[in-house]
Order: sequence, then structure tokens, then C-alpha cells
Amino acid sequence: MIKTEVIVLATLHQFHDSVANYSFTKLSEIIEGIKPHVLAVELTSSDLTQQKEQKIKQEYQKSVFPLLKKHNSVVVPLEPAEPKFSELVKLIRESEAQEIDVEKEEAFGNYVSALLELLLKTWDSPVAVNSPLTDSLFAAKHALQNEIYGAKEQQGWDGWNQHFLDVVLQTVQKYPGKRLLVLVGVEHGYWLRKRLKNYDAVNLLAITLLLNQE
Repeated sequence: MIKTEVIVLATLHQFHDSVANYSFTKLSEIIEGIKPHVLAVELTSSDLTQQKEQKIKQEYQKSVFPLLKKHNSVVVPLEPAEPKFSELVKLIRESEAQEIDVEKEEAFGNYVSALLELLLKTWDSPVAVNSPLTDSLFAAKHALQNEIYGAKEQQGWDGWNQHFLDVVLQTVQKYPGKRLLVLVGVEHGYWLRKRLKNYDAVNLLAITLLLNQE
């Protein structure tokens, strides 16, 4: 079987300039250094086609879109089209709008804020952002989030990530033997890496090893 190399690179959206050695410029350099044949991006098809400026996912206008113009790369969108996009968003919004224990919700909010603050202060490189420790922390965060907000939260989160995974696997089948770089926000990294390693057609490359080789 011809395997496709897959690399999951966690991005920080608007926070890239808040982490040492992982600026928007550094992100561009990493992408170019990986030399992907195909790039999968956390955008809808329409946002990708229009190269629409992103309010939160600022890595696109500041790093990715200029590279697309420079290299004329093959690019695939990871986010679902309608109506699936709105169906998944609705599940998560409904879960977070429900009445739950006020003290529990407040405590969870404080935990998430403290976790982000701690990570932004301790991450010192793209290797740290993409590390197994970071993945384990976000896996725990989402396990708690699903426990607090219930079935719709889990269905929405898993459904969103499952769509990403489905697109990645379809791309793997379409481009056997090539190198596929998957760009996703840092909270998605653990979910995708855990599952991608189970597919025979995927040669999941450890981004931390690639970055340490620089």
C-alpha cells in the first residue's frame, strides 16, 4: 500500500504573536519548510475561494494566503458547507445555552481562562504548542466540557472534528504517496492525531520531530 504522509500542525489563530518563536512569520516559514504537496485548511470552501479575512483565524490572511499566491498550492477546505455547518454550530450553541449548575459553569470558565493564560506563558516554541502534553491538556479540557454541557456539546464537537477527519481521509485517497499538511486550531490537534494513526493509508509524521530537525 502506498501511504500518504500526513502532518497535523496546530495553529494559534490570533495568538501567534503572543508565543515566543511561533509568530505569523515563523508559521509561514514552517509551512514552507515542510513542503507539502497538499494543504488542508480550517476554512469553508467559500472563505478559501474568496481568501476572506478571518477575525479569529488570523493566520490565514497573515501567513497562509500569501503562501498560496506564492506557491500556487493544492488546497482543500476542512470546514463543512451548509447545511451541515449550521447544524453543527447549532448543537454547540444549544448545549451552551442550556441551564446548568451556575457554580460548575463558573468554575469551568475560570479553569479554561487559567489554562489558556498558563499555556500562553509557558509555550516557548511551535514544538511546545504541538507537543503530546498540549494535546493531553486539551483532551482533558474537552472531556470536562462534554461532561458539563452534555450530549449536544459532544455531538457538535465530535461532529466537527469527524468532518475534518473525513476530508483528510478523502484527500489521502486522492493523493497517495504525497505529503499532506493539515492546519487546525490547537484544540483540534489531539482529536485528529489520535485517530489518524489508526489508518493504514496514513503515515502520520510527528510534527515535533520535524520541527526539532530545523
